[in-house]
Amino acid sequence: MRPARRPVQPVPPPRRRLRRGRPPCVPAGPSPAVLLDALPHGVVLRDARGRMVHGNPAASALLQLAPAQLMEQAPPDPGWQIMHADGRPMAPAERPSERALALGQDLADALMGVGLPDGRTRWLAASVALLRNAVGDVTGSLACLADVTTQHRQLALLEHTIDAAGLGTWEWDMRAGAMVCNDRLLHALGYRRGEVGLTQREWRALVHPDSRRAWGRALHIHLQDPRQPCRVELRVRRPDGTWADVVSCGVLIERTPDGQPLRMAGIHIDMTEQVQMQAMLRHAARTDGLTQLPNRAAVFDQVQQAVERAARQPGFGYAVLFMDFDRFKQTNDTLGHAAGDELLCQIAQRLRSALRHGDGVSRGNFAFDDEQADADGVQHTAGRIGGDEFVVLLEGIPDREAACAVARRLLAVLAAPYTIGSSIVHSTASIGIVTSEEAANDAHTVMRDADTAMYEAKRAGRARYVVFHPSMHEKLARSVATEADLRLALQRDELFVVYQPVVDLQGSGPCGVEALVRWRHPVRGLVSPLDFIPVAEESGLIAALGAFVLRSACGQLAEWRRRLGGLAPASVAVNLSAVQLRLPGLAADVQAILADSGLAPAALQLEVTESLAAQDETARERLREIKALGVRIALDDFGTGYSSLACLHQLPLDTVKIDRSFVSHAEASDYHRVLIEATIRVARTLGMDTVAEGIETPSQAALLRRLDCGRGQGYLWSPPLASDALERWLLASKAGRVAA
Repeated sequence: MRPARRPVQPVPPPRRRLRRGRPPCVPAGPSPAVLLDALPHGVVLRDARGRMVHGNPAASALLQLAPAQLMEQAPPDPGWQIMHADGRPMAPAERPSERALALGQDLADALMGVGLPDGRTRWLAASVALLRNAVGDVTGSLACLADVTTQHRQLALLEHTIDAAGLGTWEWDMRAGAMVCNDRLLHALGYRRGEVGLTQREWRALVHPDSRRAWGRALHIHLQDPRQPCRVELRVRRPDGTWADVVSCGVLIERTPDGQPLRMAGIHIDMTEQVQMQAMLRHAARTDGLTQLPNRAAVFDQVQQAVERAARQPGFGYAVLFMDFDRFKQTNDTLGHAAGDELLCQIAQRLRSALRHGDGVSRGNFAFDDEQADADGVQHTAGRIGGDEFVVLLEGIPDREAACAVARRLLAVLAAPYTIGSSIVHSTASIGIVTSEEAANDAHTVMRDADTAMYEAKRAGRARYVVFHPSMHEKLARSVATEADLRLALQRDELFVVYQPVVDLQGSGPCGVEALVRWRHPVRGLVSPLDFIPVAEESGLIAALGAFVLRSACGQLAEWRRRLGGLAPASVAVNLSAVQLRLPGLAADVQAILADSGLAPAALQLEVTESLAAQDETARERLREIKALGVRIALDDFGTGYSSLACLHQLPLDTVKIDRSFVSHAEASDYHRVLIEATIRVARTLGMDTVAEGIETPSQAALLRRLDCGRGQGYLWSPPLASDALERWLLASKAGRVAA
């Protein structure tokens, strides 16, 4: 029997000496290819020469390549290509894996596009890690692909939106001081890339010093409280030296672990055009579009500033000159609105030139500097506040007399004739003055007082200036009350008509009457026409008042003719106002009133003042229309206006009435007597009658007879009488009891 054999002991493998740095062997497991195929991301493995070693199914799907195409064993489909972010084809040497191998360094998130045969593009982010052996030599590359198509499209949409919105983007590395910006930002500032340095210090040098301080404050607030955005308006210098207006908005996007700021990013919004437009709009809002002078709002602001300065600076004086142009409406109505606009422009130009050299007709923000002041320190603002109303503000004026001196200078300059097309136009100014000695404490009251003084200048005869005094308010208050009462008087039949006889100087007895309006106020009693006629003219009530007188006079003459027969006056004269003469339907109204009363047109005489008939073409046209009806026309107050004996033939007249001021001086003044005689001779030569007004003594009547004047009226025969009293006067005249 054989003896038992000893079990064989396994022989351990020989011990190998491990080289330093080489990992020990590990038990065999799944192959690398199996592991790569199991990954959800696309993975491509290349050798050191860039040849494909392996690509997993996810990479095949992302690149839209079949496994053989992915492994470069078959060509890709027609139309398939790899491209750069801007759409340019990407050469094989430019692809991420090849670039990493060529550069010898890893790449992170390299963007590449995959152009597909159907025209779509898939965008991938490739991160490439180089594979190295134990001694550090590159043995290949491992590229990991991620689909970023959605993110890329969103980013592209954002970039297009930013570009379309004209937004400039910027990023600031706060530690390194480096700046990054897009082309839109550079273009908005007028620069090309490379023309300006991209460092914080170089950018800061372009910003206006005032804006730098604003940026510093906004940045400090944002860094202290990130909820407060860093938003500030900046002025940035352009290459040509002008300034661009931008709004810069930024936020902190990165900090160190201990909270120190690292990076900021934001946008610049170019506001230059908007700022310029706003400046233009502000200028337009404060500038009269026709004359380019400051407008009402600007003038009021400037006056208010002067008022406030005078309150806080004792000794500072100012004056407001409020001017309105006489007969401007006549120019507008006669020559048309275009001519009126041209007249306003010429007035504005004269105001500019009338202020001494160096005076500043205010512009822009209507502030002055020392170069815009006179040698005596006086500064001027000339503006148009509406219609034909202009204002001159004098600042730093020494006293009231200095303001009056400027007013006299303006009156002289503005009174010279204006050439409008082929026409010569005369227009003077009436000026109201308020000085700081009598000024109120707000602009509106100051302007109201200057306006009040201007109307006093008009009442005093126009083409002059009047300095405001507080007592004028009482007169204005009376005028306002009179206007209100007059409106009621027209409704309550408080107005009535009286009649003054007109006698035949060369014959015997009366030949007509002149109708005059009177007002019996329930409280004030009889109100003088001198008190209410100017108010009626200024308020526009004169048209209704004139129509009342005309209708009453024609009706009364018709009544006298029915009652008195041959003793009734042959005609009745009624005054026409300037307002009535501008009414286009005046002739038709006169014709209707004559028809209602049953009077023949020749029984009515309408009287107009000399200045109105001589200066207003519209008035002359209305007179010609009335004359065509057969109504007689008289020129009232001859000798006090603008016409002359030589121009009487140009007017459609039947009668010339010699003003009472000439009659009262005729006996003692050769000049007045000769003028009356010349007027009578010229009128007779032209086939016109003459009437002398205001005859009060028998000697005056005798002189007018010797001068061969045709008719006369005055207190020598009778004052104006009510209708029943005039009827008794007519009967007495027939009986010979009235002195002639």
